[in-house]
Amino acid sequence: MKRKIVAVLMMFTGIVVLSYPTLAEEYYDYQQQKLVQEWQQSLQSIHNGEDDASPAQAESVEAIDPSYDVGNLEEGNENDTASESKEKVLPDFKSNPNMEGILVIDKIDLALPILHGATDKNMKTTVASIEHTGKAGEIGNYAIAGHRNYTFGRNFNRLDEMQTGDNIEIDDGERLYSYTVTEKLIVKPEDVWVLEGNGSDMEITLITCHPMENPTHRLIVKGKIIRE
Repeated sequence: MKRKIVAVLMMFTGIVVLSYPTLAEEYYDYQQQKLVQEWQQSLQSIHNGEDDASPAQAESVEAIDPSYDVGNLEEGNENDTASESKEKVLPDFKSNPNMEGILVIDKIDLALPILHGATDKNMKTTVASIEHTGKAGEIGNYAIAGHRNYTFGRNFNRLDEMQTGDNIEIDDGERLYSYTVTEKLIVKPEDVWVLEGNGSDMEITLITCHPMENPTHRLIVKGKIIRE
């Protein structure tokens, strides 16, 4: 009886050992498919934004930190000159656990909080990172998505002005990371390969919809970190 039990256990162990590579491949394939689906959902959720919700958006950004100067991002602000002479007051990172940092692009006068997770709720407020991509200052591809609102300067409205060689900065509350733009391209929403890293560089990818009206594609701005 004991011999039969031992034989059955050995047979079972052998089957498990032989099946492990196949089971492992199926598991990793499932995880990859799940990741691709999540990324596709994130890219599909990016649109041109509703400008009639802009006041609420401004209130939401201020709610992250009341000291944040939303006014200096508005077109035609009478205090633009005065604002430029003052140091920008950025949100307090400790005030919102969902906040990863600040995206700063001087060329297009952009300074926005980055929330974790490119959900519709987060992107109605500001720009947001896409989950399971990289992090600022680390090897990988830090992907940030934002709506392309009609209002001049709001969210990624002016992202199409970016060119190769322009600078992108990420302030995570402890350190400032600088990236240089290496590429700008237009892709389809299902082209999730733009979110992949190359395994060796510290990259950043900014994503919004294209064109401005009735968007069918995604505008991609990619960059690499400037090493000190």
